[in-house]
Amino acid sequence: MIAKALKADGAQVQEITAKAGVFNQEEVDCVREIWDDYVNLGAEECGYNFIVERNGDQVLGFACYGPRDLTDGVFDLYWIAVHPDARRDGVGKRLLTASEEAVRALGGRMLIAETSGTPLYEPTRKFYLGMGYSAEAVIKDFYSDGDDLAIFVKKV
Repeated sequence: MIAKALKADGAQVQEITAKAGVFNQEEVDCVREIWDDYVNLGAEECGYNFIVERNGDQVLGFACYGPRDLTDGVFDLYWIAVHPDARRDGVGKRLLTASEEAVRALGGRMLIAETSGTPLYEPTRKFYLGMGYSAEAVIKDFYSDGDDLAIFVKKV
């Protein structure tokens, strides 16, 4: 079941981030920081919305999205991650679809997903394309030399 993330989900969100196999420590720490803002300030104040898919008390995956400053109806998908044991069960697809629906309900018209251009992220890029996103732009050597920024967009 997909639902708004609760404070009690925090440890599992962090565990999923750490076990995803693609995020470095700085990225894991970033999720912790924005989670803390979400819990302490609330989504409206901080701009980060977390949703999770649960099976009972177990969090299978999470997504985080929010409005992009200085735009009209544009949202960013900041994070999406699925526990390794729950991959290939459609969790990521359901979380992304739920994020799109939530963005639409908030008056959004576009969702942007940014990711790395390294081979490690090839499955992620294929995932976005398979979910109807267009590969809108690539910025070469954005994150570091040899690590491009790939930008995917979907009108919701």
